[in-house]
Amino acid sequence: MDITNLVELREEKGRLANEADQILVKAKEEGRSDLRDDEDKKFDAIHADIEKISKNITRLEKQEATRSSLNESQGRKTTHNDTDTRQQARTFGKITEHDRVEAFRAWALAGVPDEVSEGLSDAQLATAKRCGINPDSKRLKISMGPVLRSDSPEDMRSWQTQVDEKRAALTGLQSTTTTGGYTTADATMRALEVALLAYGGMRSVATIIRTDTGGPLPIPTTNDTANKGEIIGENTTYNELEMTFGQLVLDAWKYSSKYIKASVEFLQDSSINPAEFIGTALGTRIARITNDHFTTGTGSQPNGIVTAATSSAVTFSGVASVTADNLTDLIHAVDPAYRVNGRFMFHDGGLKMIKKVKVLQYSGDTVGVPLWIPGLAAGQPDRILGYEYVINQSMTTPATGVKSILFGDFSKYLIRDVRDVTLLRLDERFAEFGQVAFLAFSRHDGDLLDAGTHPVMYGTQA
Repeated sequence: MDITNLVELREEKGRLANEADQILVKAKEEGRSDLRDDEDKKFDAIHADIEKISKNITRLEKQEATRSSLNESQGRKTTHNDTDTRQQARTFGKITEHDRVEAFRAWALAGVPDEVSEGLSDAQLATAKRCGINPDSKRLKISMGPVLRSDSPEDMRSWQTQVDEKRAALTGLQSTTTTGGYTTADATMRALEVALLAYGGMRSVATIIRTDTGGPLPIPTTNDTANKGEIIGENTTYNELEMTFGQLVLDAWKYSSKYIKASVEFLQDSSINPAEFIGTALGTRIARITNDHFTTGTGSQPNGIVTAATSSAVTFSGVASVTADNLTDLIHAVDPAYRVNGRFMFHDGGLKMIKKVKVLQYSGDTVGVPLWIPGLAAGQPDRILGYEYVINQSMTTPATGVKSILFGDFSKYLIRDVRDVTLLRLDERFAEFGQVAFLAFSRHDGDLLDAGTHPVMYGTQA
């Protein structure tokens, strides 16, 4: 990672944020409630540049995280080149990342007719067998493994370590299994997991539960906040006060990625990681639909966070505007116990609306603290009134009557994944075109864990 470049990007982000602040300050000093057209255009242009810089920072950090994770998983901790590393691994019976990619490639190409493909070599078949894959099977079961909560370098390395430890525990089984596939899960499922995490925002803040089966999963709930103890006198019998329990039941809705097609030439190209490509493509498709449902689902599918949240009785002033007082009221509508981990959630249109709120004033000062504060240090997020926020494009843009802004502890939203993902290879359907189709099925559910204490609340646009 080019540290100097990242430092310069963050410094430029801070400079632009200050420049945008000055536009708001000038309007405030001149007693204007709105920006002039030229100021409005300049303000939007500045924040467009800030968004580009933020994306560049994220891109550089993601690339370093991916590079570090792949280097560690491929054993690049010495000065040996890749060929030496793979040869040493085979000598000692270890399955490398290269082996897993080639095993997946063999499985992906196994159903292609000989007149279309060159067929699988003995080396490819041997690699597939070592990795526990039966190329003749059209169905591949792969485990999603541990939960990846973010794509920071530290979390990527932690996630990879957990995968490696679990794979090591199964080493004794890999030599005998014929229809396995866990050893290929690394490249495929990491790509799918990153795609799921990156799209929409719900997975980055919710609590992820992974189960091995898809039966109903009851989660007990109780609200004991109104119950208190008592003072009792000497030699006095104590009283009983029972707790009342309820339950939240998570199901397992079945999702399909719809199939994708890949040419034989693409799958044969040794410079391409087909597992990563397919995992990313399928993960993005499933992420789009599940994030929609985790956000606005009706309950006859996952119950979305917007649907499950409680009204704060806060009405934002204007069809597409908000005030500092509105946001403060929304924050304090949530119990202090949930404000410790509290954050905002809104569509990108909601962020734009908040960024244009005029500068706060204190004790009559004309210059105060802006609502939106950019994070300039490494790993420091942007904040609004001191709280982090999540952009969720599955939420509706601010409009009359819309639940436009959420606030609360989003870790109380539970997402359930049924651990195994089924990957199907469709051989014959597109064989005449020299293509192979792939289709993924996975099962998920989601709901807000609310025993009556309302950890997440919403405000409504006027």
